[in-house]
Amino acid sequence: MNPLFVKAVVIAIMVLSYGFSLLVGLLNITHRRPGIDASLADFVDAEKYQRLLSYNNEKSRLALWEGLVSFAVLLVFLLLDGPGRLDSALASLVAAPRLRAILFFGILALASGLVSMPFSLYHDFSLEARYGFNTKTIGIYISDTIKGMILGALFGGGILYLLLLCIDVFGAQFWFIFALILFVITLAVSSLYTTLILPLFNKLTPLEDGELKSAIQALAEKTSFPLSGIYVMNASKRSKKSNAFFSGLGRFKKIVLFDTLIEKHPVDEIVAVLAHEVGHYKKRHIPYSSLLSALSIFVTMAVFSLLVHSRALSLAFGAADTQVHINLLAFFLLYEPLSLLMNIGTNIISRRFEYQADAYAGQAASAESMSRALKRLFADNLSDLYPHPLHVFVNYSHPPLLARLGALKSIN
Repeated sequence: MNPLFVKAVVIAIMVLSYGFSLLVGLLNITHRRPGIDASLADFVDAEKYQRLLSYNNEKSRLALWEGLVSFAVLLVFLLLDGPGRLDSALASLVAAPRLRAILFFGILALASGLVSMPFSLYHDFSLEARYGFNTKTIGIYISDTIKGMILGALFGGGILYLLLLCIDVFGAQFWFIFALILFVITLAVSSLYTTLILPLFNKLTPLEDGELKSAIQALAEKTSFPLSGIYVMNASKRSKKSNAFFSGLGRFKKIVLFDTLIEKHPVDEIVAVLAHEVGHYKKRHIPYSSLLSALSIFVTMAVFSLLVHSRALSLAFGAADTQVHINLLAFFLLYEPLSLLMNIGTNIISRRFEYQADAYAGQAASAESMSRALKRLFADNLSDLYPHPLHVFVNYSHPPLLARLGALKSIN
């Protein structure tokens, strides 16, 4: 197949995928927002609602500009045969193919980070600061960036090395073996996240004895939730936004509360939020999500196995001969439409799960408490009240606030 034709096809698919994402983003920005819903009157007044609209508009526009710049840089890189040029330069310095591939993607990741950094800095220290959210210092930002780069190099480089090793050792069956390994790694990271990774960025302290701890323990006992610990995370070190989650598998489940959540919400609302998380466990959403993740991994690797040794794909982006890592880069670009469809399907299921978890929280705790918790989280975080329906369909893993509140009203 003609390499120029292959290159044109890859770039055309990339342009169409980006164009669709841009359209969705523009529709969401220009979508008309009506006045504040009457049910939120106790949490959002007219002045705060205007701040909310302004905040979401600025945040969406910043994301669009970042996407446009990143797309333009990538497009120029591909048109100028950047992948082949970079690989040739590395080949003159590094003989080992696997190390060269790791350096290849490491340089691309570093370049991507440099392109995104001005937008990240503006987001944290201008946008978030002006709306009263950012609490991180430049020292914390630099520390987080360095730690993220180190973790990315260790995990990303290690996973890439395993992929290349599987290709060399297992031949045509590499995709199945690697998909299985990657799925196991995903489960392990999910299980050990609060133990190994989260403490690198935030401090976790056991929740002190008191009314809140007693209420959470009562909820765990009432719902037969296997709880191994309740921790408070110093989220206020970086942001004033609130959240809570539980992490871990099997007997290692830990509840993590943002200190901002404890500061802003009464006990009954916090218990309702945690009952929502328990609902995910009781409704078996965690194993279902794991199966979806496994399906995504196996499908992705099966498709990649069809292109892994494509000489035309390598030549299309400037390589002198077949290079697996260049084919991997091209594959990610070609795979974008299928990935988008899979993400849409996953989000549809995820939104269904959120409704079910809300309903469980309404029964195990209180529908009224859950509704008030959602309203307060929405108001404190200045979330978008009226996102465009297509934006929700494509990008939202959680239903919009008003839809969740409407569903909670039906719970006795």
